[in-house]
Amino acid sequence: MRRIIPLLLALVLTTFHTYGQELSGTWKVAYIRSMEEVISIDSSEDSVETIESFSTGTGIVEFSGKTVKFHNFKEKPNKARIKKKGIFKLKGEKVKIESFNKDSVILRHNEDKQTYIILKPFISEELKLNPSDFSDNEWQIESEYSTLSSLKLHFSDSSTLTLNYQGEKYGYANYGEWRLVNSGNYYGLYIVDREALSEYFFYLRSKSNEILTAEVSLQEWSSFPEELIVSLVDTGLPSKEYLKKRENLLVGNWSFSRFINSVDTLIFESILSVNFSIQFKKNGHYISNNSVKFIRDKQENDFNNTEEGTWELAKNGSYLIIKSDSGWEEYLSIQNLNEVSLTLDLNYRYDDRARFSTRIEFKKGSP
Repeated sequence: MRRIIPLLLALVLTTFHTYGQELSGTWKVAYIRSMEEVISIDSSEDSVETIESFSTGTGIVEFSGKTVKFHNFKEKPNKARIKKKGIFKLKGEKVKIESFNKDSVILRHNEDKQTYIILKPFISEELKLNPSDFSDNEWQIESEYSTLSSLKLHFSDSSTLTLNYQGEKYGYANYGEWRLVNSGNYYGLYIVDREALSEYFFYLRSKSNEILTAEVSLQEWSSFPEELIVSLVDTGLPSKEYLKKRENLLVGNWSFSRFINSVDTLIFESILSVNFSIQFKKNGHYISNNSVKFIRDKQENDFNNTEEGTWELAKNGSYLIIKSDSGWEEYLSIQNLNEVSLTLDLNYRYDDRARFSTRIEFKKGSP
């Protein structure tokens, strides 16, 4: 029988237990660590392995003497009295303070020895924020983490937003939802990216002029979450004059020039030709014609289609909203726009039911 002993379990055992020690201060739920025993069948013998996985959590926990107060941002804070062996009741369930030190607190449900809730210190200023601070506005994230750096959050209204990113090699404009939540003096910004199927929870710490400082945990699948401190900058929306200028630049016939990033070779063996054009009209209508020839499964394939509908430049001027007459809607992120060239991040259609994300450069033709 073989057992993998995770590093975090060793850390739990080396920290000191809470009995006789004073636990105080404000802590945030950083992540949840779960351990599961699985049977592995191999050629020699069955073995049991302990597999650990992680998930992000949400909540603020305050410790003061023998009192614990939990803010989950969904309902009124819950208070409890810490009893012997560091056990307290939270909404009828027993929770045990397993261990703590100056850097972390480890909690678990008293009957569950496989799941741990890890808390990290949290310091915040007294904030006064309203949904109107975000609604119909744009904020940009500044971070050392590449996938968050320069991510624009365009808050369309009181509940929806667009996550607009422009990287060196790719970009996107994804539809999502948002909510500003608070409990007491603590605030959080909850964002859901519906297209990427990802969620973010920003613990808001402080505000200085037009900049909010926040903490967020990023995670890929069930791997260990990465904790980051980021800035959210209120950039505001551009002027009507700026938007009008960009709309005028967009009007006209745009023809495919090239794929800027490489096309996924798992889709095609090769592309023989692309004849793709979009005409943006002054009256808010568009026509796109797409003809592509490619080799797949060693056979030549042809795809041709024409689409019509309406187009609109978003209020932040960074993406287009396309609504086809057939009923679908798509956001096209604008990477570059001038008098002769347009670069868009979009989903390129090569089949009636199939598309792939790519960055395409178009050249402007004669009216």
